[in-house]
Amino acid sequence: MRELGLLNINNEEKKGIEKQFIKKILDDEYIDWLECFINKYGEFDDIYFIHNNKHVLNEQDIIMINYLKYLFKELNKYSVNKDMSNENIFAYQLSYNNSVYLIEYNGEGYSFIKINNKDRVSCIDYNDLKKSISKNMQVNFDLLKYRVFDSLSNTDLEYIRYELSKLNESTLFSGVGGSSVVSDFASKVINAKNRIITVNTEPRDFLYRNNNYYKNVVACSYSGNNYGVKISFLKNIKKYLLSNNSFDDEDVTYLKYNTSIAKEKSFISLGATLIPVSVMLDYYLNGDDKIILDSIEEENLNLDIESNIYEIFSGYDTSTSSTYLESTMVESGIGIPIVHDKYSYCHGRSTFGINYNATAIYYNRNTEFDKMMLEELKKYYKTVITINAKFKDQILDDFQMLIQSMYLSKYIAEKKKKDLSKIKYSPIVKKLYKYNREI
Repeated sequence: MRELGLLNINNEEKKGIEKQFIKKILDDEYIDWLECFINKYGEFDDIYFIHNNKHVLNEQDIIMINYLKYLFKELNKYSVNKDMSNENIFAYQLSYNNSVYLIEYNGEGYSFIKINNKDRVSCIDYNDLKKSISKNMQVNFDLLKYRVFDSLSNTDLEYIRYELSKLNESTLFSGVGGSSVVSDFASKVINAKNRIITVNTEPRDFLYRNNNYYKNVVACSYSGNNYGVKISFLKNIKKYLLSNNSFDDEDVTYLKYNTSIAKEKSFISLGATLIPVSVMLDYYLNGDDKIILDSIEEENLNLDIESNIYEIFSGYDTSTSSTYLESTMVESGIGIPIVHDKYSYCHGRSTFGINYNATAIYYNRNTEFDKMMLEELKKYYKTVITINAKFKDQILDDFQMLIQSMYLSKYIAEKKKKDLSKIKYSPIVKKLYKYNREI
């Protein structure tokens, strides 16, 4: 198949182009461009149109025309997944804004035209297509770095750094689900950077612990309006909300991070976790975001994944990473996690491993203890997966290990033939998720 304009690029560059295309689909940028372009020119294809009209096209138009092959590819995947057609179909109808378009493969390239008649059986609604693309694990991992970069570029980080710098007394942090990863990391950042006492906690614990000795509370929540935030906002304590939203409450200091890319639609929300974690790391690094973005890269994995049980070896220094991994395994059902404090494992918890066939996942910070443990674990576990520290800084290591944990969860999910974005959750969720009474 001929690929105009893409003959001399490597696979990595092609992946980058596909990621840009997906972003433009999720933001409606591509379909809006198609609509305007077709209204101007009537019809076009990705080979002969460019060849004959290059003098009237700008560089952006040529890039957009070259995206046609990726649109056709997504329409093909959608139709196959919905049992609308097989993989050998050569034309699709796409409806958008009360108009119908035909995209067709002619053996060499792809054409796009506006049509009058709509085939109700095979016509694909654009919004349904976009929804299917957004709920896709690979897409959300592909966009992860873009989402973080986008948020760091569109957020008033100086304001957030200024407000965080004023935390000079004991502070509580809270978060639930994916936001518990955020609150854990935020607690450690403020403890290290501001040199104050910080405690990360589940929202329900606020009701049963003596909170009188704490002066601030930072609630972490992507939406900012769940019941856990309400519980965390105690009386007589200064309130902060680290969130993608803000509300009209003068008693709350809003640490709002912004996003311009379409909201991630996924059961396991990667961006909703990594964006606020990155905002906190930006504060820790005084605005040096290069380390953040450079860390968001997938490593090639080739692991023996047979067991459904995963014993995870962690501790305070790697708790953000292990919290993500444990939570993701439980919520997605890709495995049964057991988290061991490394030292506690030495005092009885090792019994589990000789009774069950489990895979060991070890957060390795290259201490003398870690080296000894890894040598011993290899004798008792068929598979020992190591997630290795790359910095000699506890905060940076936990962030970088969190990234590796995300890609490890993706790898395990693929091996289990599951999609972290499309998990079939328990019906009990409908009853429990929005519970907001006595707990």
